[in-house]
Amino acid sequence: MAFKSGHGKNKRFLRNRWIEFAVPRRKICLSQMIRLSVVHMPGYSYIGFLLVALALASCQTVSKEQRKNTSRTFNTVVVDAGHGGKDSGAYRRSGPPEKIATLDVATRLSQKLRESQFKVVMTRTNDTFIPLDTRVDIENATPKSVFVSIHFNDSRRRGIKGFETYYHSPYAAELAQRVQDKLCTISGSVNRGVHTANFRVIRKATYPAILVECGYLSNRAEGYEARSKEYRDRLADKIAEAIVEERFGAGVYRAASTGSVGSPAPNPSPAPPGEGPGSVPQSSRNN
Repeated sequence: MAFKSGHGKNKRFLRNRWIEFAVPRRKICLSQMIRLSVVHMPGYSYIGFLLVALALASCQTVSKEQRKNTSRTFNTVVVDAGHGGKDSGAYRRSGPPEKIATLDVATRLSQKLRESQFKVVMTRTNDTFIPLDTRVDIENATPKSVFVSIHFNDSRRRGIKGFETYYHSPYAAELAQRVQDKLCTISGSVNRGVHTANFRVIRKATYPAILVECGYLSNRAEGYEARSKEYRDRLADKIAEAIVEERFGAGVYRAASTGSVGSPAPNPSPAPPGEGPGSVPQSSRNN
């Protein structure tokens, strides 16, 4: 079993012999397995049953009937610091490991939201590995909430930089756009746009959920910025401002330590989407 980084990071791929016998030299995503006719072979029926059951669980998407639109009524924010523990996330010499940067931004964001009278639930508060499905369980067990997952990005192309925000449910589209717009008021920022995605933590969410890419650690400039506590605080401040405005309207948010938020700057045209949640080193590709 292997794990693919980039946009397919949260999809598991299988390379078992019985699958290769049926479909030679192909990697089969679990989302495709349910469409395959499994050839019965003695000794493999039980394994095949388990794999199909796993496929159904992994590829589950919350139905329209199950989704709840709390974008105007939420009083709690579930803040998810991406990666953690054995899963370091993206790592480049120009910046800190992704798991460290995401936890710091998430902690600062949580504090700012509490100061804005929101209840906050964090999926992790230290360097601990939390499985994706456990994060989903936490968000779906928190009523009257929205979910915000913090990540940093990675690319083999060192020149790529900028912010990206992802969502799956249409109920989360406006929040995703608000967060993207606020981040792009940071001086020198590049707007890489708002996009839909099938990342598990937002695909399986009952309540509005977004995933925020706070820049590219693979880009030398953004990687060095991510080392700065002041810069990470600014990222948290912009995300907090967007969340408060989503619930209560424009002009309500006041940053506790930096004063009022400045006027938005013009955004450049969105660039194509990047490569999804930060690439994971080969030894820790577990999402």
